[in-house]
Amino acid sequence: MGKPQDARATYRIGLIRWTWIALIITLGNTAFATSLQVSPTSITLTPARNADALWLSNTGAEPVHVQLRVFRWTQSGGTESLEATQEVIASPPMQTIAPGARQLVRLIRPDRSPVAGQASYRVLVDELPSGNARQGLQLVLRYSVPVFVQPSDAAPKPTLAATLVTAADGASALEVRNTGTGHAQLADLVMARETGPDTVLLPGLVGYVLPGQAMRWTLPGAASRYAGAHFKARINGEAEKRPLPLAPPSR
Repeated sequence: MGKPQDARATYRIGLIRWTWIALIITLGNTAFATSLQVSPTSITLTPARNADALWLSNTGAEPVHVQLRVFRWTQSGGTESLEATQEVIASPPMQTIAPGARQLVRLIRPDRSPVAGQASYRVLVDELPSGNARQGLQLVLRYSVPVFVQPSDAAPKPTLAATLVTAADGASALEVRNTGTGHAQLADLVMARETGPDTVLLPGLVGYVLPGQAMRWTLPGAASRYAGAHFKARINGEAEKRPLPLAPPSR
């Protein structure tokens, strides 16, 4: 057997969302297969628990065929990368889920030795096209589930600082740097001023900043709009928005 070349492949991606949707287009009629559900939406492994469950559900009337792949997830220079890995495995990696059924996939970390710092992974759960949809347009889902491996049973904490930057084209962006020991999931980014209501800038999931990294998100409107503004966001699912401390632009 040849060497598995894809085991060393690195997949460059832009902003990772919770769910990616792929369209598979063929000729003829239209069929939609959007019945796949995945839970939970995030998994954490600790030294005391090196495995956890991912549940796949089929709420439709037809069988759903699913493939699962695990990737090491890193960030560098504002770019996110996925690299195929065996550090965390999905068992079984292929599933056929009957209508109305719910099936378990185990996510396992074979190496029980502690990690030096929080390690991050992504499980891509792909709904595969069904054979009877070859003559139509089929909407299939891709779920991207974060998996975090903690260095200890105590959860690491993010430490965030935000910088308002201006791109070469004049667009404004918010750079968020994480100097802490744990990841930060940002959601519902708003602009806050001394008086008046908050202004919603990026509703819903904004993205992640992994430990020791920085990520940028483009903001709507001209740069002058943000003079003297402060920013808040929900961090790691917290109910209340947290202020993002402002830092001077990096040189």
